[in-house]
Amino acid sequence: MISIIIPVKNEAQNMSKNLNHLQELRRHNSCEIILVDGGSTDNTTEIANNLVDHILKTKPGRAIQQNIGASIAKGNTLVFLHADTYITTKQLLSIKEDKIWGFFKVKFNNDKIKYKILSFFINLRSTLYNYGTGDQVLYIEKNIFNKIKGFPNLMIMEDIAICSMLKRISTPIIINSHAITSSRRWDDHGFMRTILKMRALRFLYHIGVKTHILKRLYK
Repeated sequence: MISIIIPVKNEAQNMSKNLNHLQELRRHNSCEIILVDGGSTDNTTEIANNLVDHILKTKPGRAIQQNIGASIAKGNTLVFLHADTYITTKQLLSIKEDKIWGFFKVKFNNDKIKYKILSFFINLRSTLYNYGTGDQVLYIEKNIFNKIKGFPNLMIMEDIAICSMLKRISTPIIINSHAITSSRRWDDHGFMRTILKMRALRFLYHIGVKTHILKRLYK
């Protein structure tokens, strides 16, 4: 069985779409879904109530939320799914429980050529450097996740940090199919501006700038 852990905050608009198609897996006991709410002020949890197995509440922060979800997970494989990322049941079933960790390729829910180019370079980077971001649906064997003590308690870049830890144990398995993620951040904040900001934040993280500072810059 796999445990799907979804950190959320004010994601009511995405709940039905991203949870309804997973119900067949739940009915066959192939997965459990753990929703971890970081202080939603909309009706996120009300919409999700009958579509998940557990709803947990904590302070916001993906690292904290995902670690809390993992702490009650029963599955041998943990799948970390963002609320604005869509993955099919067939893709979930393609995750092999004997694989230590990995992630999917990604594409955006926007057919503009600039998003196709962006996803190409994200996937190329992942192949060259063996790391994925949260939008690529990280999956990790539970025993290994516990061994490394989960996501580092960072305000941002927790996905990059845990991939760096996991790479010391094994090379990731990159599944050759695409998770579909939202282009909303690029749409809302500007395509090139968002790319440049993310590259700058990544650089600052690698030279040691504290993540609580990066979090303020990310908003």
